[in-house]
Amino acid sequence: MQRVWPEDELVARWSLAPEDLALVRGMADSGKLGLSAQLAFWRQHGRFPDDEADLAPMALAHLAAQVGVAAGVLEGYEWAGRTGRRHRRMVLDHLAVAAFDTDAEAILRRWLTDEVLPRELRRAAMEEEISAWFAHSRIVRPGAYRLDRIVRSTRVAYDDAALQSVADRLDPETRERLNALLSDSGEGAAFTRLATDPGRVGLESLFAEITKLDLLRTLGLPRDVLRGLHPDQINRFHRRAAIETAWELRRHPERIRLPLLAFYCVPREGEVVDGLVELLIQVTHRITVKAERRVIEELVAEAQQVRGKAGILFRVAEAAVGQPDGVVREVIFPVAGEQTFEALAREAKALGTPQSRRIHTVVRASYGSYYRRMMPKLLAALDFCSNNGAHRPLLDALTTIRRAIEDVVRPKWRDIVIEDAPGGGKRVNRINYEICVLQTLRERLRCKEVWVAGANRFRES
Repeated sequence: MQRVWPEDELVARWSLAPEDLALVRGMADSGKLGLSAQLAFWRQHGRFPDDEADLAPMALAHLAAQVGVAAGVLEGYEWAGRTGRRHRRMVLDHLAVAAFDTDAEAILRRWLTDEVLPRELRRAAMEEEISAWFAHSRIVRPGAYRLDRIVRSTRVAYDDAALQSVADRLDPETRERLNALLSDSGEGAAFTRLATDPGRVGLESLFAEITKLDLLRTLGLPRDVLRGLHPDQINRFHRRAAIETAWELRRHPERIRLPLLAFYCVPREGEVVDGLVELLIQVTHRITVKAERRVIEELVAEAQQVRGKAGILFRVAEAAVGQPDGVVREVIFPVAGEQTFEALAREAKALGTPQSRRIHTVVRASYGSYYRRMMPKLLAALDFCSNNGAHRPLLDALTTIRRAIEDVVRPKWRDIVIEDAPGGGKRVNRINYEICVLQTLRERLRCKEVWVAGANRFRES
């Protein structure tokens, strides 16, 4: 119950009309305030207060000021006694409140079905709306037990109608495929595999999610199978199916089991697509991060400066001049040492090769031997979209993996992607190009300039 009211709301909701003030004229002080409180409370909540504690102190003070009495006169007021009951009858007559009969119940059920139940309100919010309905409709509120039964039975009928509407849209072939999700041939039901999380990021988890997506799409659920149903109701049925096992779902009659599976599978397809996009982003990121970490470790190890290079060069030159026809291992290594030459070679390599090229070399090796296997299946499973024409080359590159160098390949990598052909001219290095496409795709997905059809989160906002 609201205890604090802004001044404008307090005046709008708890002020008495002239005819209200005429109703309490000539009463004792406690009767004036008691009847006024019950009248204003009913207008606000569609029911009468049980005692003074149900009223906000500031609302009570506002009412007391209007009838010209002190708020403390209510201490002796009999809310549940003969006076309180008599005042309630006066309020109902004054407001012309109708009895809650069969017609009123039918109107209430229709209002619950059309206005309240689709929004999946919490209990407190639903109670507040029901109270407001009785107040606005000027109908006597029934007892708590009867009202609760009406609400529960209306919800059951509402849910049954939703389940039936979905079931009516399923043809015999689709029903058979849905039932097959729950069958267990000894390796577990397919429904159980659909409910698993992607797990640790990797190529295997990516393939597992693609398998789930293929399974969901082969169900062939009609596009309009959930048409006309409120998103909150769809989410509630989806959650209900998600927490049940295949064994529990099999125990439901078909009129409940098949719609529940449809409620689960339609949003689940979007969840799986979201998971695939997230896995794609993370796998592509992992390739580069691991390569950068490895190259940095190598650079740190290789960047140990070899001291005394001038002296080493002098001794090597002296030994070479002294025995020009000698063997390196016998003439050169004794004056400088084989390990010294290895250190010099590492230092020269570290200083001579750009870090970006070394990173790309590691990325290429990792992608070509392991991650490249995901490309064909991933492109076959996901439909990438964009409304921005600037990203058209990227989308073309995903479907051809050959064209559209501009706006896809980073400038610093173009000399790696476009290389000299043996017979002259230029050619595209396919593996290097695929790596560039994946990394560019990751950036566009993260900023939502490109999205995947059917995804829930990774779509154009």
